[in-house]
Amino acid sequence: MLESAAYRYINGELQKAYIESDIELSELLAVSDNVELADKNIASFIAGGPCLNMLLWGEKGSGKSTLLKLLSLKYAKDNLVTIEFLDESVGAIYNLYKIIRQNSHKKFILFFDDISFNTSDTAYRRFKSAIEGGLESKPKNVIFCATSNKRHIVSSSSQEVSDIYDRDEANEQTSLQARFGLSIGFYSLRKDDYLDIVKMYLQKYNIEMTVDWEKQAESYAIDRGGRSGRLAKQFAAYLYIQNM
Repeated sequence: MLESAAYRYINGELQKAYIESDIELSELLAVSDNVELADKNIASFIAGGPCLNMLLWGEKGSGKSTLLKLLSLKYAKDNLVTIEFLDESVGAIYNLYKIIRQNSHKKFILFFDDISFNTSDTAYRRFKSAIEGGLESKPKNVIFCATSNKRHIVSSSSQEVSDIYDRDEANEQTSLQARFGLSIGFYSLRKDDYLDIVKMYLQKYNIEMTVDWEKQAESYAIDRGGRSGRLAKQFAAYLYIQNM
């Protein structure tokens, strides 16, 4: 029996995982539409309604994994179990299916964090088959959720196809993408949205907002490659440490 709300699957074994967060879903500013869409999909899954495998893609530090973590916490009380798949063998997923079928009273999210494949990596074919399409279908009480920094999780040269074999390969690659019926994009933050998130964290940490806090926050982000929710939180922590 699985009693924990979260596990990791590695080397053919389930290990308990502990999910914690110091923010709430309502605090995921600038991505509220993404939050609502993903939340509705999980809610329908829990209720036994139509649902889709989810791909959360986009900028690093934009809240993709955080969103899934918070949804896992929200629905744990409804017998939702989240399993992060870390096994090096994609085929090991069928052993995990056995465990999931033995716990048919629960609902499961299989979580794949930061996935991507290149054109020379044939593992994506096995991954695609494991999701949907193989001889053994995935259990009805499980959906897949994946995060990726790339919109297309398999690098494709479909724009440069020269013959029927190239087109067949391009179709093979995009068919994996099609396994994720719900694709949610996380884009670069606008300056105003970034500063709103910084402000939220400054207030959360009881940090005094100086006259030039906006300028400092913007410089902090530029120095580190761009604006994101992660950098907004880091900047607030940076100010807190400075003012101790």
